[in-house]
Amino acid sequence: MTRSTDAERRYLEEFAAGDRLDVPGSYEMTPERVREFAGAYDPQAIHLDEEAARGEFFGRLVASGWHGLAATARLMVEARPLGNTPLIGASIDNLKFLAPVLPGDVLRVEAEVLETRASRSRPDRGFMRLRLLTRRQDGTPVLTQEWTLLLPSNRHK
Repeated sequence: MTRSTDAERRYLEEFAAGDRLDVPGSYEMTPERVREFAGAYDPQAIHLDEEAARGEFFGRLVASGWHGLAATARLMVEARPLGNTPLIGASIDNLKFLAPVLPGDVLRVEAEVLETRASRSRPDRGFMRLRLLTRRQDGTPVLTQEWTLLLPSNRHK
């Protein structure tokens, strides 16, 4: 597991395919958080109104998928796997919502480095592709995605 909790800067060359990044935190989808997020960003009845949600696809109140994505991003930021190097996204690919996130679920994230590559146009940076898997407390995967992050390279410090 690769984890950085202090103020060090991490570089592209410190990572390799197969590395797992330590993401120790969790995020609880309380009913209040579900409704607050949905009210601001995804105001659909399935996220806001328990009674209305009963007659819809999931048969109960569910969190917005965007809320699950935001919680995943928060857990990654809080874990600081790149030390004080910011998480700068270049792309998100292969996003899949695998199961509904329910009020009361506690989410955790697993992250694995898929590849690293130097930039062809800028020798001072490169890209790291990560697979992120977000699970709820019973181990059920709820979403998966691949992030490509922009990192500094120590080839030309």
